[in-house]
Amino acid sequence: YVDEINLLPDALSDLLLDSAASGIHRQERDGLSQVLHSRYILIGTMNPEEGDLRPQLSDRFAHGVRIEDSFSALERVEIGRRRLAFDDDPAAFENEWAPATECLNTRLQEARQRLLSVQVPDALRLALAERAQKAGLEGMRAELAVLRTARAAAAFRGATAAAAEDLEEAWDLCLGHRSTEPPLGLPPPAARPPQSEKPPQTSNPGTSSSLAGAPPSSSPLTPKDAQPDPIPLLPMQKPRILSLPQPLFPNRHLTAPMAATARLATSRLESGPVLWQASVVASLKRGWEPGAAGWTWVRSSARPVRRLWALLDASRSTGGASFLEQAREVLAGVLRSVKKVSLLLIHNNCATWLLRSGAPGRALAGLSHLPSAAGGSPIAGALGKLNRAVSGGRATPRDTVCICSDGMPTLRSGQSAAQAARAIRAALQRLARSSSSSPFWLRPPMGRGVAAWLEKLLKGSGCELVQLPLKSLKTCC
Repeated sequence: YVDEINLLPDALSDLLLDSAASGIHRQERDGLSQVLHSRYILIGTMNPEEGDLRPQLSDRFAHGVRIEDSFSALERVEIGRRRLAFDDDPAAFENEWAPATECLNTRLQEARQRLLSVQVPDALRLALAERAQKAGLEGMRAELAVLRTARAAAAFRGATAAAAEDLEEAWDLCLGHRSTEPPLGLPPPAARPPQSEKPPQTSNPGTSSSLAGAPPSSSPLTPKDAQPDPIPLLPMQKPRILSLPQPLFPNRHLTAPMAATARLATSRLESGPVLWQASVVASLKRGWEPGAAGWTWVRSSARPVRRLWALLDASRSTGGASFLEQAREVLAGVLRSVKKVSLLLIHNNCATWLLRSGAPGRALAGLSHLPSAAGGSPIAGALGKLNRAVSGGRATPRDTVCICSDGMPTLRSGQSAAQAARAIRAALQRLARSSSSSPFWLRPPMGRGVAAWLEKLLKGSGCELVQLPLKSLKTCC
């Protein structure tokens, strides 16, 4: 039994997976070693809000049960009554429920004896296979778990053949924790309407002149009721593995995701790529002899990012000029080169965790189901929420904090553009102090007004502004 199994360190998870797969468990203590044969009944509990279960571990669990506090008032009263009765006299409580417990025990024993004789009709097998194929299940482990569970359910009912109701019960038990649906339950993405069907752009008279130093009037630095219609997004293409070029981060202490950096090495390296220019220069300085050592090799120092903390702005202003679509494609490409993701989404006037902590595949599924750019953009509040997660999430030097936004905040009642800018800058400064390296702000090419606004906004914030046209990214696949 493992409590909080989703927080289990990777080293222990690897040890558990290896032991379960090989059937051998090795114990080593103070120079003593012991090899044990192992068969597991693995039970784990977790809080989904603290992060997803590692995919390799999730695949090993046949059943998943979600425990929710959805009791009615009468059920709560009965729970309290039984608990107090047990506390007052445990022996009397056990005697009271002994007949019901014995009856359940008898049913379980009979079901175990009946299990091997329970048949699964071919029609149900075919329905299960088609449903599994439609759900995109990988491998056969989940499908076999459903079959075994359906037989067990039929045996517990006292039947000799599995029925459709048994299959449904088994499907819920075995597939709930394997679901790849996006965490927010977003609807499927809709195709962008033709140009003539796009929602009309509403004007915002009388607002731009009163905002000194603000970007153009088409930004959401306007009354919160302006431009309420969402902008649909095109379906996301299959993401490529993208790496961020190192020259874009001259002041960073941490290399960008999968950045290809290198340094010279003249010792303890016997092979590898030769740095020809440095080798020739070195041989001219010390003199060259046939067969002499002294090659200059390239030693790669690239280290993949362990965890990506990302904030994606999907407010309505980011839907114009394909900003959100480009930012989503870039983010999806970077996600494929990291091990763990925490993704915060600004959408419909609020900041919500699309994925608090989990595998990149879950984040990609959520991004692909993002239907539109809609609502206002509470950037300062979202940055504060991201900062609290980073500061409490045990960030390491191999973690990276990424922000994808046009920097156009929605003003609160009575708030000026200058006040909003100061709030965002202060939130960025706190985020930079919480993270192990400077956060970076990704943006596709934009107009001069917005670019100048972002540069002014990020000045002195500790965050680096990076323009990433798709053509400047290296494709690693």
